[in-house]
Amino acid sequence: MATTHDLIEFDRDDLSRVLTVMDEFAAAGDELGWINIGPSLEDDEAALVPTRSGLAAWFSGRGPTVPMATWTPAVTHGRPRPALIGLEHGTGPNALKRLKEAGVSLPSGWRKRGDHAKHGVVVELPAGVDHRSVVDWLVAAAVILSPVLSLGSRWTAVVHRSH
Repeated sequence: MATTHDLIEFDRDDLSRVLTVMDEFAAAGDELGWINIGPSLEDDEAALVPTRSGLAAWFSGRGPTVPMATWTPAVTHGRPRPALIGLEHGTGPNALKRLKEAGVSLPSGWRKRGDHAKHGVVVELPAGVDHRSVVDWLVAAAVILSPVLSLGSRWTAVVHRSH
């Protein structure tokens, strides 16, 4: 099965293109698409990100320096599965606790499935969750969990479609 990748550059104030794709994937109810979301970094910002060797990344107990979020829609065909979000970050364990202290708690009905230093946060979403609230939460959480950069309003969604 081949997978294509499309880029959507968006501003935190205009999520319309990302939300359209999320609605499309949710309506399909299959496992043929997901979205990764991360900050759009200018060259000077990217230069501030410390690099780690492959060996250091392998043995490190932390995730990536620049946070990266993933959304997968609920599967309603075949073997059902709820929608999930994930957030890889480099700030260590207990990220949900730090997010809550910073005012970004998990909304009611969202269920923690994991909060690991290296593998990040994984959350199960309730059926019918508003996609705008999902993207808003992921971006807000990524901003708080960015140990190096002050993340701005420009973001990129990488849309993965399996065919």
